[in-house]
Amino acid sequence: MPVVVYFSHNGETLLDGKHQQVSFGNTEVVAKAIAQVVDGELVQLIPKQAYPVDYQATLARAKQEMKFEQSPEIGSIKHDFQNEDVIYLGYPIWWGALPMVIQTFLQQVDLRGKSVYPFCTHEGSGFGRSFQELQELLPESDVQKGLAVRGSRVTCAQCAVNNWLGKKGEKYVSKR
Repeated sequence: MPVVVYFSHNGETLLDGKHQQVSFGNTEVVAKAIAQVVDGELVQLIPKQAYPVDYQATLARAKQEMKFEQSPEIGSIKHDFQNEDVIYLGYPIWWGALPMVIQTFLQQVDLRGKSVYPFCTHEGSGFGRSFQELQELLPESDVQKGLAVRGSRVTCAQCAVNNWLGKKGEKYVSKR
């Protein structure tokens, strides 16, 4: 069974160009859509110190983490990745890059030999430099073509997910 690993920020976010409060993050919406198509297990990455609800404060913290290469601690991951062939990895793009939470995850979990399908949410930068960062962080993994979804359009993402994965996810399921 494929696994969908994601980090998503909830609280205040940009939707349709306006700051709005949400109880779920944009990346979570895409992660759930992917899991539904591929019948995958969801694994949410939760930082031990939650990011602020305020969007600008979250971006400021993210910028600080990147500047000083601070990898925030994450809660324990109860999934065993050893028998997985396919990993979907989702995250928001902050400052054109991977959130440091994702780097923490990649330092803790061995994904050598796995096919990794990145997906992200953004507000105009697409994957930014995150795809290159993933290739550098996962030199012994097969980082595949990903899916970038504009966060302000995330509620309409199912069509993009279906096009990326094929209608029933037949393109990207486990090889076992």
